Amino acid sequence: MNDSIKKYLHDLIINSLKNLNIKFETLSIQITFPDSRFGDYATNIALILAKQVKRNPLELAGEIIVELQKLDKKECFEQIYELKGFINFRISKKFLFEKLNQILKQQNEYAKSDLGKKRTVLIEYFQNNVAKPPHVGHLRSAVIGDCLLRVFKFLGFNAISDTHVGDWGTQFGILIYAFKTIGDEEIIKKDPINELNRLYVAISNKIEEDSYLKEKGKAEFKKLELGDPENRKLWQWFVEVSLNDFERYRELLGLLPFDYNLGESFYEKLMFKVLEEFKQKGLIKQGETGELYIDLEKYKLGRCILVKSDGATTYHLRDFATYMYRKEEFDFYKNIYVVDARQSHHFKQLFKALELAGYPALQDSVHVSFGFMSLPEGPISTRKGNIVSLQKLIDEAENRSLEIIEEKNPELPNKQEVAKKVGLAAIKYFDLVHNRNSNFVFKWEKALSFEGNTGPYMQYTYARIHGILRKAKNLEIEEFGENLNLKESESDLLRKLMQFEQILEEVIKDYMPNYLCNYLFELSQYLNKFYQNVNVLKEKNKQILNFRLKLITATAQVIKNGLYLLGIDSPERM
Repeated sequence: MNDSIKKYLHDLIINSLKNLNIKFETLSIQITFPDSRFGDYATNIALILAKQVKRNPLELAGEIIVELQKLDKKECFEQIYELKGFINFRISKKFLFEKLNQILKQQNEYAKSDLGKKRTVLIEYFQNNVAKPPHVGHLRSAVIGDCLLRVFKFLGFNAISDTHVGDWGTQFGILIYAFKTIGDEEIIKKDPINELNRLYVAISNKIEEDSYLKEKGKAEFKKLELGDPENRKLWQWFVEVSLNDFERYRELLGLLPFDYNLGESFYEKLMFKVLEEFKQKGLIKQGETGELYIDLEKYKLGRCILVKSDGATTYHLRDFATYMYRKEEFDFYKNIYVVDARQSHHFKQLFKALELAGYPALQDSVHVSFGFMSLPEGPISTRKGNIVSLQKLIDEAENRSLEIIEEKNPELPNKQEVAKKVGLAAIKYFDLVHNRNSNFVFKWEKALSFEGNTGPYMQYTYARIHGILRKAKNLEIEEFGENLNLKESESDLLRKLMQFEQILEEVIKDYMPNYLCNYLFELSQYLNKFYQNVNVLKEKNKQILNFRLKLITATAQVIKNGLYLLGIDSPERM
């Protein structure tokens, strides 16, 4: 069966209701994972429909179950029964064995699907700013966006990534002014990003003392917008060195290559077309000081400023141009912005204004917001001086991982390479395991722990399985048959493996990578229970030995596939 169990079950329910001539809405069919004591899947469809058709839910559930049993031609379920109005399903052993062999056959391709066939999803994330080194605060957008991109691709969507680099705005006029007046070109060219950042901080401090300097910066940006050759040349150099630095960090973080690095400046030439369209649609108003805006007051969203009183354009205007360009160029199914929660108001204004202009942004665009990661000493803040660069964070993770490896397994080959993988896993998983809407404190002792729901623990679980498989290489084994009796821990582990496909669909439905992290950790817990109940290598029955080796091989494969989708490597030795 190429379809997920959930899709097969979904189709069974639809067809059973059609056979009973019961009208329903497809969206109302919910399939969940009940407590494992009560089955593998459950649906409340009988409870929902009973209210609509004014029937006894238990009687209705019984009628639906009869139809479901007739329609299950693939013998997927050994039990379909009613419990307190819910219809519960227990997967048959025959089907479990078929799925086990499917995992072993498809390996890295297991759980791939064509769910998103012919649908384009555009994901914008890791929006670095030109002339600034990325810091820990950029991490969340990077790893959440990369994970979503991987899962969408895995499920057959035409998933496109764009960084939407911050390369336009008044701050570049200020930086150009600083470069011309207090910058040392020779020093800056030796370490462009860090020196340009220091230069911007220096001029910002001067502006606090003399606000007139900001007007100088605004004037330089105005010249840049009008195409001044000197300012254009400087700005283009800022962008070039920044993109090179950005690519280096992308590789350090193990992110998939970006399809596009289109900065805000790319949309500069499209902004006035947007203004003209909005004017024709009667959306533009002029403020008391000359600014141009869209009035969203009656939607409790205030004014959406497009052009400031000094004539400078805003990033709102550039975001309107971005949406329109993407819609025309890619005809996307979903346009996803992975941006922190502070920008929620911005996106509410953006989507509402686009709706007023006749675009379906409220349906096809999503702000995947996220909370903040703090350091133990407090929130990440430039003023407090506790900004940590991504480079420093990654180096620290690698060094700490190497220390742990030296202590636990000093004879491990390729220790440095493994330390890199473990360190990066610690950072990325610690971020992804949290509900993206939550705020949390980054703590090394938790992130690098080899116990609990962490990246290193999941890598260790994978490596431990491969340790057993290496020892089993010379063992005699025989094919197992469908009549094999399973222990409870074997059955539970096998059933947990079956949930992987549905979990991936839930991840993209809610844009929640932590669903996948939690699933992998639960899978590892079932594996530990299995280890406690059986000794794989000491099993005398060769058929049972073969089954158990296949079961842990399949478990390792699902863990590997899951970690890949989180952007994490799976070393076979640790």
